[in-house]
Amino acid sequence: MHRPLFRLSRAPLRAAFLFLAAWSVGLVGRSHAQSDGTLRWAFTGLPAATAGSIVAASTVAPDGTVYFALELGTATSAVKRGRLVALTPAGAQKWVFETPDWIDSAPVIGTDGTIYFGCWDSRLYALRPDGTLRWSYRAGGFISASPALGAGGEVYFGTGNGNLYALDANGTLQWIFPTLYWIDATPAVGTDGTIYVGSLDNSLYAVSPAGTLRWSYTAGNDITGAPALGADGTIYLTSRDQKLHAIAPDGRAKWTYATPDSLESAPVLAENGAVIFTTSGGRVHAVRPDGTELWRFPAAGSPGLSPLYAAPAVRSDGSVVFGSSDNAVICLRPDGTQLWRTALGDWTDAPICVAPDGMIYVGALDKKLYALHGTVPASAGAWPQFGRDARRTGQQVIGVAAATAGRLANLSVRATAGAGGDALIVGFVAAGTGTRTLLLRAIGPTLAGFGVSGALADPQLMLLSGGTVVERNDNWETQAAASRVAAVGTQVGAFPLPANTADAALLSTLSAGAYTAHVVSGGGAGTALMEVYDAGGTSGARLANLSARTTLRPNGGALIAGFVVEEKTRTLMIRAAGPVLAAFGLTDAVADPQLKLFRGAELLAENDNWSASGSPERWRAVDAAVGAFALPAGSRDAALLVTLPPGAYTAQVSGVAGGTGTTLVEIYEVP
Repeated sequence: MHRPLFRLSRAPLRAAFLFLAAWSVGLVGRSHAQSDGTLRWAFTGLPAATAGSIVAASTVAPDGTVYFALELGTATSAVKRGRLVALTPAGAQKWVFETPDWIDSAPVIGTDGTIYFGCWDSRLYALRPDGTLRWSYRAGGFISASPALGAGGEVYFGTGNGNLYALDANGTLQWIFPTLYWIDATPAVGTDGTIYVGSLDNSLYAVSPAGTLRWSYTAGNDITGAPALGADGTIYLTSRDQKLHAIAPDGRAKWTYATPDSLESAPVLAENGAVIFTTSGGRVHAVRPDGTELWRFPAAGSPGLSPLYAAPAVRSDGSVVFGSSDNAVICLRPDGTQLWRTALGDWTDAPICVAPDGMIYVGALDKKLYALHGTVPASAGAWPQFGRDARRTGQQVIGVAAATAGRLANLSVRATAGAGGDALIVGFVAAGTGTRTLLLRAIGPTLAGFGVSGALADPQLMLLSGGTVVERNDNWETQAAASRVAAVGTQVGAFPLPANTADAALLSTLSAGAYTAHVVSGGGAGTALMEVYDAGGTSGARLANLSARTTLRPNGGALIAGFVVEEKTRTLMIRAAGPVLAAFGLTDAVADPQLKLFRGAELLAENDNWSASGSPERWRAVDAAVGAFALPAGSRDAALLVTLPPGAYTAQVSGVAGGTGTTLVEIYEVP
């Protein structure tokens, strides 16, 4: 059987993975007793007598804080102002930030919590999470659209003078790219860093991270909506030319889908690949990836709704939620039939926000932000809502980018471990030249101090090369190198192991070769955390490609693999194997594994059944490139192709509907 790999890294590890592994299970989906779509609360942004409105999309931070922007005054008012408001998840005001002109930009949340938004006063603002100003940048024209974020923290935004600006995370100008007219569309950032932005000059521009033109595509009229980026690199674009455009990654037209109406809003993507968008004729269209119609609402031959100007959102069950000019939020089933309708106090042309916990937020022209109960979480597909995610980053992470140079570090696995065949097995390879010193730890009893119940009472750790035991440990303080194990743990940022505990650890200097670390129980089964830290060594080697095998038990939690991407962006293939393991002699494999990828509390991507997430040809090419065994066509094994910026991540594997059995998680660097 092919064994997935670790490879060694020169970079020191920064922190232990317990905080990632301990709480990842069950992150998404807060339970709501109320019915789906019912009103939870409405926050009044302005008194009824004060002129103003909410036209921008609301945003939800990972901690649940809700942000939205207000226009104060009308187009004919002598004085116009803006206001950015932060609310608790319960709808209580946290703070308000005032600007001297309208804010029509959705706030965008960086990974460090910074809030970015544009204003009609020509400034791009960056606020701290407490609402204080971090910095602002004055551009050469008003800013009516939302910014987007690059993998390195870059901020991209367009202005009324037709320029696309790139700032670094500190607000320093990196470059300016000119178009021929007002940019009223939000940019989108591809996995390779390409910035896609539409202009009222009828063109979509593909701009390199260095600010140079890669290509441009001309539609038949204005482009006011942000593009949606598919997992295969296809760019989907709406235009006032009454067409949905599908554009290949090299800028060639793939197909167009014509409607009788103007398309003002951004498209979104369902997990089945359908492209969903609204029209000024009051309809929602769903189009297959080949450009043919899947459904429309209201159905052909029925009267349309009032004009629709805002992007819908897709939930994890395939349902579609959108706000309408008929003073309502409407939810459609995956087949395009109406599921429910909730009245608002006024019409809305703000994009819907579906939060990771399922809550639905939308602003209306009555100056209220509405929060509706949602029993279905947001989709974690390629582009399920405006700005891709609830933080509105506009950054695609699903898909492949060529020649990414980031590296994996800080590898850890949390799972149930037992004796014999129920061991937790982690595989890796020391590749390259020279040697690296690794600190390996099998944590059991110490997990109780972090709130983990059912921890493995007495983990035993064995390091093997092929079938040969290289080293073993049971109780970390019993070895001669115990003091050095403790010192190296401090060096690499690991939490300390208390004295007189039954946790196990090894400090090993390894040359090139394939290795596995086995965590077995000296007693009954329990939760264990296996960690691999790079403690230094000769250059020319690196750590990459993690695999771990364990048994999913009833009520035993998920298999969780934690890792860090360092230095630069990296494309990874992540797989959760179940049924395919039968071909390798494992008769108790989990029948239907599901895979979820998190960054902190944020669900970035998920998959259940690998063949639904891309063409078989693309998967075969990646399998061959990384040396992985192929998954059978139509199998219920799960897989993701993602391109991730530097940061800490966890991959979570569980059985659908609580399914149990042996599973294998694999994380491969894709060359």
